[in-house]
Amino acid sequence: MPPEALEKIVTELDVLIRARYPLIAINTAEEARFHRIIQAVAQLKCHREKDKGLFVWSRTTGLRQIAGSELKGGKEMSLPDTHDATSVLEYIGQQKKGLFVLCDYSPYLAPYGQEDPQLVRRLRELAWEIKGRHINVLFVERQFPDLSPLEKEIKSIELPLPDEREVTAMLTRQMQSLRDGDVRVEADERLQEQLVQALLGLAESDIENVLAKAIISGNGLTHDALPVILDEKKSVIKGTGALTYTHAEPADHLGGYHNLRHILTEAAATFTPAAKAYGVEPMKGLLMVGLPGCGKDLTKKIASSVLGKSLLDLDFGSVMGEGGGVIGSSALTIKRALSIATTLKGILGISEFEKAVGGLESSAKTDGGETARTIAYLLNWMQEQSDVFVIGTANDVRGLAAEQTRQGRFSHIVFVDLPTTADRREIFAVHLRKRDRDPASFDLEELASVTEGFSGAEIEAAVKAGLLCAFMDGEREVTTIDIVHRAQSIQPTSLIKREQVESLRNWAKDHMAISAGGVGVTPLSERTQLVRALEM
Repeated sequence: MPPEALEKIVTELDVLIRARYPLIAINTAEEARFHRIIQAVAQLKCHREKDKGLFVWSRTTGLRQIAGSELKGGKEMSLPDTHDATSVLEYIGQQKKGLFVLCDYSPYLAPYGQEDPQLVRRLRELAWEIKGRHINVLFVERQFPDLSPLEKEIKSIELPLPDEREVTAMLTRQMQSLRDGDVRVEADERLQEQLVQALLGLAESDIENVLAKAIISGNGLTHDALPVILDEKKSVIKGTGALTYTHAEPADHLGGYHNLRHILTEAAATFTPAAKAYGVEPMKGLLMVGLPGCGKDLTKKIASSVLGKSLLDLDFGSVMGEGGGVIGSSALTIKRALSIATTLKGILGISEFEKAVGGLESSAKTDGGETARTIAYLLNWMQEQSDVFVIGTANDVRGLAAEQTRQGRFSHIVFVDLPTTADRREIFAVHLRKRDRDPASFDLEELASVTEGFSGAEIEAAVKAGLLCAFMDGEREVTTIDIVHRAQSIQPTSLIKREQVESLRNWAKDHMAISAGGVGVTPLSERTQLVRALEM
């Protein structure tokens, strides 16, 4: 691993160590990768000249010194009577200098989610004791818990996933190793670029495993490796418990939505090198608010196609449901998911956004603030990140605080209404073409007329039902009448929940401004150029 690939994290650790931060928590599942990073930090001139020494502890091995002038012949040295969680702190407290890495230490601070007050207190005292010495204690584990007694003593940082430069270096080394072993390598510059992009978003160990499987499956590294890697990547991402890799949909699967298409086209332009050179900042994202079945989820898939970016869907319910109450489990899941999204630099979809961020006020009473901290992390990430296009969907945001949907987290907030007559014609055409039927053979005006108040999903249901009717009637060709009859048997949601629909429309008119893309909210009787509810 070339040092420059992780220059940022090496620099950050160096600064924290020299700034005398006594306790530093590094959240990562990649312990071996972190050990290489901290060794690079220890070799920096300022630390080497002070001969601090580098020590690593785990419950199974005790404390070991792995670097420093005291080592004879460069062989690591085990230090006796340092295996348990208390004795290692006592040893550190007696030293004058050193970098001490403690692996998987937090279970002793909070066994079964309950703080050990004696050990927590001893760690606080140690932090005060070593501030005046050249000593730093670094905790490395998947997620160091948020323990309120230690919040002023511990600085937490996230170890980012391998970036493009690091993945490229790993792939280059693997290719050279294969060539040295006379294994087939057929990877031109274009394929190498595709392989690197396919591997982004994975941890180092996952990259090694996925590459190994692709090489074995294809008897070498060839074009056959790419689909294997992509399939494995989807499986790994799904294993996070919160993310789903979602396929893009062609733009022509979307009927209507012309104003919204304009926003997506603008968004795509803001991520180009030309926009960056001109000083244009990448668009943050889009929040679509409106009635169920009106094409919001489809728009996410269309956006993936228009922007040319991978789409990851975040299941916030899984985030909050994971861990069974273990301290920090939800924070671990959201941080891991957002780390993957950041590395991929793609699109992050958040369905039912109002439910995802709606538990802030009650969190302190229901789960000790776990939900509030997790939501705060998500909102802060949305504010700070600039490489991911976030698309949120919501049925009703009237219960959310203004700061949860403000500018800086989303570039556009759009109300998605029921489709107009013109939009319904386009939706019928889309669904007929998808089923290998020529829209010109149908009376689209009649179909649009009898489906006033239908959502895109309800229009699709009418087409499917009409097709089934014709199939059951001797497998004859479906007609306009078949679809009309089936549509007339559907009770649209806008009729069943008329009061709720009108209430939401009226609220949207008063609270949602027209966006830069020309998408706004106006009563249907006054204006028909709204963003319309369309489904594939």
